[in-house]
Amino acid sequence: MISKTIKLYDADAYSTQFEASVLSVNKCNDGYAVVLDKTLFFPEEGGQSCDKGKIDSVNVTTVSISDGIITHVLAQPLEVGKTVHGEIDFSHRYRNMQHHSGEHIVSGLVNKTFGYNNVGFHLGKTDMTMDYDGKLCDCDIQVIEQAANQAIYKNIKIIAEYRDSDTLASTEYRSKLDLKEDVRIVTIGNYDSCACCAPHVATTGEIGIIKIVDFYSYKGGTRLHAMCGADALADYNKKQAVTYELMSLLSTKAENLSESVKNLQQLNVKISAMTKKYCQAVVDNVEQADGGYLHFDENISSGGLRMIANGLAAKRKWCAVFEKSGKDSFSFIIASEKVNAKELLSKLSASSGARGGGTDKMVQGSVNASKEEIENVLLFHIV
Repeated sequence: MISKTIKLYDADAYSTQFEASVLSVNKCNDGYAVVLDKTLFFPEEGGQSCDKGKIDSVNVTTVSISDGIITHVLAQPLEVGKTVHGEIDFSHRYRNMQHHSGEHIVSGLVNKTFGYNNVGFHLGKTDMTMDYDGKLCDCDIQVIEQAANQAIYKNIKIIAEYRDSDTLASTEYRSKLDLKEDVRIVTIGNYDSCACCAPHVATTGEIGIIKIVDFYSYKGGTRLHAMCGADALADYNKKQAVTYELMSLLSTKAENLSESVKNLQQLNVKISAMTKKYCQAVVDNVEQADGGYLHFDENISSGGLRMIANGLAAKRKWCAVFEKSGKDSFSFIIASEKVNAKELLSKLSASSGARGGGTDKMVQGSVNASKEEIENVLLFHIV
């Protein structure tokens, strides 16, 4: 067994295939833990997911590192001592490279501009998060995002190299850990210098774009969500599709969407007020009496059904309010302060296949039956 796995990705982040010797194979919970003398597979480390790919045509499910030894978990075992062929999924690798390089630029700028440290980083399947130990506002985010993309436009060379102890002592760099040896420094012009174990793109231009999509207060500091490269483009396309759909639905231009939504909100307030008046008028029009009461409606929301049901339940032994949802189909609420609403639902279910649930005082559900069939069950068979 070797003391450390040779990290081929350190020498060439763009290489996709390699040959290696199998040093050990052990059964584990998820399959077989395989250690090679060298590997291109980057392990899960530093907040970044591991590489994907295959070794001798067997899928690699996870890759981890401990004390310098990289372990690959495979579904099938390999033969110890055998020379095997490995191949990584470069599309996954390149996505991670773009995002991680983008994170370095953002974190370097946050540190240089505001003096805040990066205290957390996670590169997930949908986006990446960056945590900082200070408060950032919307204007701060805009400044950082603009400067980060300027760094991309400049197409600066990204240098990743191990430095000896003497050189390291005179080097200013960011790091969450107190590192003493095997320190790999990633330098991006004057934007950032940081200790990092991950593969990076060769130049900043390859990142494509850095888009900060969200930010909020987190553990006394700020958490940023960001996307780079193809992920940022896909996110833009998705949001653009939503924008176009809203423009079509509201018959307006993109720049007028906000005003159109505000108008809709005001309209909803007016509709809500009118609905309350209508529901109250329905209730007021029903006399106080013994026995049950049915009300059928075609243009009222579920909230309106509940308002009417609450009002009628106080004036009758029981009430059932139905909203037409299709031909011979209704949504309904049955309410009562004097009899068990569940028992009324059971009778309607037995005769018409109604479905629903609730409490003894109120149930709601749906039924496929005609108005006449419902009246026959509830008015003529229930006192």
